[in-house]
Formats: sequence, C-alpha cells, structure tokens
Amino acid sequence: MSTNIQSTIASYQAKQGPLLEVKDLQVDFTTDTGKAVHAVRHSSFSVYPGQWVAIVGESGSGKSTSAMAVLGLLPGTGHVVGGSIKLDGQEIAGISQKEYDKLRGSKMGLVPQDPMSNLNPVWRIGAQVKEALQANNMDISKEKRSKLASALASEENSVVDLKTEEDELFVGSKDLPALLDAAKKALEDAGSKHVEEEMNYFRDEWVPGSQTRWRVAKDLIDAGVSDDSAWTIAKKHVLGSTMEDRISGLLSEAGLPDAATRARQFPHEFSGGMRQRALIAIGLACRPDLLIADEPTSALDVTVQKRILDHLRTLTDSLGTSVLFITHDLGLAAERAQHIVVMYKGQVVESGPSLEVLQHPQHPYTKRLVAAAPSLASQRIISAKERGEDADALLEHKIADESALAKSEHIITVEHLTKEFKLPRKKEMFKAVDDVSFSVKRGTTLAIVGESGSGKSTVANMVLHLLEPTSGKITYEGRDTSEFNAKDLLDFRRHVQPVFQNPYGSLDPMYSIYRSIEEPLRIHKIGDKKWRANRVKELLDMVEMPSSVMGRYPNELSGGQRQRIAIARAMALEPDVIVCDEAVSALDVLVQDQVLRLLNDLQAEKGLSYLFITHDLAVVRQIADEVVVMQHGRLVEHATTDEVFDHPQRQYTRDLLDAIPGGKLKLGLD
Repeated sequence: MSTNIQSTIASYQAKQGPLLEVKDLQVDFTTDTGKAVHAVRHSSFSVYPGQWVAIVGESGSGKSTSAMAVLGLLPGTGHVVGGSIKLDGQEIAGISQKEYDKLRGSKMGLVPQDPMSNLNPVWRIGAQVKEALQANNMDISKEKRSKLASALASEENSVVDLKTEEDELFVGSKDLPALLDAAKKALEDAGSKHVEEEMNYFRDEWVPGSQTRWRVAKDLIDAGVSDDSAWTIAKKHVLGSTMEDRISGLLSEAGLPDAATRARQFPHEFSGGMRQRALIAIGLACRPDLLIADEPTSALDVTVQKRILDHLRTLTDSLGTSVLFITHDLGLAAERAQHIVVMYKGQVVESGPSLEVLQHPQHPYTKRLVAAAPSLASQRIISAKERGEDADALLEHKIADESALAKSEHIITVEHLTKEFKLPRKKEMFKAVDDVSFSVKRGTTLAIVGESGSGKSTVANMVLHLLEPTSGKITYEGRDTSEFNAKDLLDFRRHVQPVFQNPYGSLDPMYSIYRSIEEPLRIHKIGDKKWRANRVKELLDMVEMPSSVMGRYPNELSGGQRQRIAIARAMALEPDVIVCDEAVSALDVLVQDQVLRLLNDLQAEKGLSYLFITHDLAVVRQIADEVVVMQHGRLVEHATTDEVFDHPQRQYTRDLLDAIPGGKLKLGLD
C-alpha cells in the first residue's frame, strides 16, 4: 500500500471516527434455573474504516459472543445487559430485530466458522448468493462502494476520475464479446506492440458481474488507449450485469475458478476451502462497511488458509471494508490485523497495535498465548538458528538425529502403498495414494503432512487396517498385516490405537466418560470390573483430568477435554503405536500446546511411537522426529524435521513452510 493511500486512510479515519465502537459491553446467558452467566464483562474495543481488528482468545473467552452481540445474533438466552454498541455513530444495542435485519448484509456482513453448517445443503451455491442479494434489495447492475473506497479511488487511480454513478456499472456477459472486440481494435489503432498480451489480461480481469465501467476505462488507458477512446468504449459496452452475472462475479471475486459452473453445484460438491470462499462471497455480496469473520479458516489447511486470507485482504482493501477478525491464533492475528484485542474470561485484558502486543505482551494471559502458539514457536526456533544459538532448548520434544534414527527398530513399515477409489459417474479409478513407502521407528514420531486431498488420512486408515490397500504392503513388527486372522487383528488393534481429529465424532455421545475409556478394556477382556475402574482413574490422572468426570458425557466437556479423553482411551490398552489423525488441528492454541506436551510426556515415559497426521508444519516442528510430505497422493519429500525445515527440497514443501501464520513476523519477544 502506497504512502499516499495510507495517509488518505489515516486522515479519513481521524475525520470519520470509529466505524464500530463497543464500550463496557456486558452479555449474559440465563441457565435453566434462572441463574445469569456473565459471558462478556465490561469489554471495549473499536474498529475504524478500512481497519482489520483481531479479537484473540481461547474457547469460552467471549470473543465470538462479543461479535454476535454486535450482529444481534446472540444464541439461546444470550442478551446484552449493559454497555454501548455504536455502528457508524448509531446506537444499535437494544434495537429491534427488524431494525437489525436492515443493518445485516448492507452495513454488517458475517463469514462464520463452519461452512458446512452455515450453507444450506439442499440449495445450490448460486441460489444462496442470490438470496443474500435479494434479501437486501441490492442493485445487481452496479457496484456499491463504501465511502472510504470512493475516497481512495481518486488517490489510487489518479488517471480515472469517478464521474457519476453510471461509472460503477458492471460488465455484463452478453456485452463482453463486443467489448473485447472494441478493446482489441482500440489497441491496434493506438499502435500497441503487445495486443495479444493485453487482450489476455482483459479476458482474465473483465469478469462479468465484477469488473466496473471505470475499471475497464482505466485498464484501457493503462494499455495506451486515449482517455476519450477508452471512455467511449466503456460507456458503449459496459451497461450493467444480470443476477447470474453478479452471482458468478461474486464467486469469482472470492477466488472460485469457473464460477458460473460452480454456482450450479451443491455445498457437498465443494471442498472445505471452496465452501469457505462461497461464504466469503455471501458475506461480501452486499458490500457491508463491516465484515465479521469468525474463525473463517480454523479448520483449513495452512496453504488454503493463506490463499483465502490473502484474497479476503485484497477484496476488503479494494472495497474499503473493515474487518473484525475472530481467531485463537495470536500469530495469525498479528500477521493479518493492524490492531489486536485479547479477551480472557469475558474481559478485554490487553489491546493495542499488533506487533506491539506480540513483541511486548503485558498481561500474563497474552504472554501464555504468545508462548503457546506453534507458529510463533516455530519462528523462535528459526530466529535462534539464524543467530547461531542452540535451538534445542526451545523444543518441547528432543528431536532424534539421523544416526539415532538409523539405529532405531522399525515397528511399522509401509511399502509401495497404493489405494484407488471408484468415483461416481466416472470410468477411471481415482488414485488417492500412489506408491508410498516409509517406516515408523520405535519410540519416535513420524509426521505425514500435506494439504487436504493429499492422501495422508487415507494412509493412516490403511495403517490402522480400516481400509484395504489396492496394492502394497504394511508390516507390523515384521509381520504382513494383510495376512492377519481375526485373532491377530484383535491383537494388532490392542497395540496400534487411533486418536482422530474430532473427539465428539469419535466418542459415543450416549456413553459416559467412564464407559468410553473402559470399553477397550472390556472388549479385550482385561481385568475385572474393579480393576478396570481403577485403571480408568489412572488413565484420567495420566491425561490430567479429574476422576469426577467419569460420570459425565462428551457434550459436557470442552474440545480440549474431549481430546484428552480420546487420548486416555487410546492409552488404555498400553499400545506401542498411536496414530494421531489431525488430533490437535481444531483446538485452541493453549489446549493444543497442552495436548502436544501430554503426547511428548507419554512418549518419554512409555516409549510410544506416533504416526502424526497434520497439515500444520508449525505443529510438526514441536513434535516430530521425521517428516513425510505428501502431495496428490504421492510422497514428495522424506527427511528429518530439521532437514525439512532448514533445507526443503521441493517447492510444495517451501509453500507449506511459507504458509505458517506469523512465519515472517519479526518477534523480538520480551
């Protein structure tokens, strides 16, 4: 961003004041017994036009509740009991739902956390974008620009002055062919030496329902066409878009390729990243002044997360949209937002410019967040190595060197593993895993990393004998698992246990915590009832959970607590190997840090081997001895953790490392 634009924004912010101003906010929930639970207490923060503000904190800290209070979408018995919420100078705390309906969409937009829960599974994506436009009576033929965007337009694009509202008309699909023909002729008449190159640029940029008349004129002028000729072409051929154009334009802006086709698809036909892009398109459809993004990328791959947030930044900058960004990752917050608000137990405990909060945290809780964030821990290790210092002290897990790994006994070996699936309506088979080989050494951790769809979870399921390989061999302690009979397989499952990503999905909601942990012991006929009860207590103590939780159910525990129960259950049979499939990806950084410490401690005490499946290389740095990198079903890199981080061989690996949130921040931590 140029200095001129920055100064324009700064002066505009100073003149207009905060877009959103929250003072002494108090939000209560009422229990079944009528008792008030104070979810948010005396919290204050502001968001200025064009600014990104991040609210950071663990689950239950009040960050999402604060955001929902601003939107007037508090769930259940939640209600604002005190304080002030002003949007563009207007008090909105306590207004009616009908008045809120007028503000949502047009003034405030939302990108929620879980796209599958927030997209209607029986509606096509295009229909859901259309609903947002129609509900807010949007003029789909022309752009709606914020006051800030209009103020910046002349600064950013001094060649083109906004003249009238008609300059905001969108390119229409029916007018596009004639527009391109006219543009080509104008370039030839102007004597351009790069006609085809410029035309390729126009074809990419002039998206129906997205590109405006004044942008078309500017592109032509930048390509060497005279001002008068450029404006004549733009006014003649840019006449406004249809609803279908606008839907495709919004999806294209959100980063979805082949948007017109995608608009006709259903949510289940989209990947997680594509669904999140669709939600961004819906959230920005009505060009709100304020966009609230509530953990919009927490369950996504780091590379997809980076692409989506990069694109969201580009969109919001061009539109002049302010963003209230809710996240639990302080590294991600500091990288993306200009200002950070830290919440703890319903209160704002620290607030300030991002780098200042990151580099000089004042509150003990903020210091804990900084210390626990894997992304920042990874950066501290890199910084220490650059200074020539010993980085081992910064690692919770002492990584085994190559000579130690070479001497280690192989407990699980995977040889030339391949898995093919039959896809509906297609003749050819889909190869999810393609000729993968590696081994897990006793007492060490092997991490398999890659984006969604890389085949890493499929490999894990084949190792666990939950999927049959198409070809290849898996051996456990030298024995081919495909030759196991029922008795051998039962013994194998006793020694190789899984911990899955979603503990609520892997723990039976109808089983008490006691029964969930005790069940493997009962199935394998280990001990009597009294012995098993004592064993469950021991396991709960091992994962630092009180024995009082035995009578509770999974829905009564937090995500981190449920994951501890899942680990306790996996440890019940004293396994040799634990397969962790994205076991910490959905957890808050503090809980994530606790679970990783627990896994490290258990490995040190019990000599466990881990097969750790993840997309997050920052986590890998904290726990793994070796790393296998997978892309499109193939193994593309295999080395020690230090070697992968210090000397990545493939561009794909470098992209994964580059996508670590906060990886490029200058820490200088206190």
